[in-house]
Amino acid sequence: MTSIAFYIQKGGTGKTSCAGNIASGLSRFGHKTALIDCDQQGNSSSWFLTSPITFELSDVLSGKADTSKAFIEIGPHLSLMPVSPLDGNLTAFSETQLIKNPKAFEFLLKDLEDLGFSFVIFDCSPSFSQLERAIIGAVDEVITPLTPEFFSMDGIEIFTVELQQIRKAQRRNIRHNKIICNLINRSFSHHLAFYENLNKLNYQIFTVPQDTHIPKAQIFHKNIYDFDPRSKAIPALDSLVKAIMEVN
Repeated sequence: MTSIAFYIQKGGTGKTSCAGNIASGLSRFGHKTALIDCDQQGNSSSWFLTSPITFELSDVLSGKADTSKAFIEIGPHLSLMPVSPLDGNLTAFSETQLIKNPKAFEFLLKDLEDLGFSFVIFDCSPSFSQLERAIIGAVDEVITPLTPEFFSMDGIEIFTVELQQIRKAQRRNIRHNKIICNLINRSFSHHLAFYENLNKLNYQIFTVPQDTHIPKAQIFHKNIYDFDPRSKAIPALDSLVKAIMEVN
């Protein structure tokens, strides 16, 4: 089983869109995939769900619910563990209980492996609290979506330093060699300049073009594959899906 967190300390980069569509892409190849909503705002949950939830991530982490009971099937081979943004239970857990159970996400991953998942995708918030540190310290890989704007470069530099500290503390070689240049429009010269600067870094760079059908798909609670199979973003997403499968 492979676990991946989509993360950067910056909002508006498309972490949720990338995490949800990549999870959907992996499932389309027949891999049993879990999408874990770890953002207190519950954006992945709002995207894919139309009915009230019974259990959420914090219920599993705190032992109030079995891991299997918190999942909601949202497609063939694809299940979501949601967050309820209205009650704030995930925030309360991370602020009061996580320090007492710092291996909570390691235990969660063990449960997911026992349930037969091949891939686990964590949709993280842009914060860098104890919650995000615990997730990143437990996963195999972090993939960073960036939008082609000036301050994104600062974000990747800051996170690189933070990740190195987590690696040392956990004594684990958490991979971080993939960056998504998200929402790129190659007709904009400043987008192309940003992409050229990204390519000077020691990362695999994947580009996802601007496509208005991606946010439209979320309105209809669908991934981009189901909403618009002809979307120009799909070949780009599939290139990352295949790169993930090749490594694992």
